[in-house]
Amino acid sequence: MARELLNVRIDSELKKQLQELAERENRTLSNLVETVLANYAKREFMAKRE
Repeated sequence: MARELLNVRIDSELKKQLQELAERENRTLSNLVETVLANYAKREFMAKRE
């Protein structure tokens, strides 16, 4: 799968929370955010099929 760069601005407190979650799961912040977005997209596309 091809990778692309996506720059976003988020609240500093949200970033801190995401970094903490990533550390707990022993993954990078980038990987955590990508996983969360992929799960959201999958859930939304599946909901529209029903």
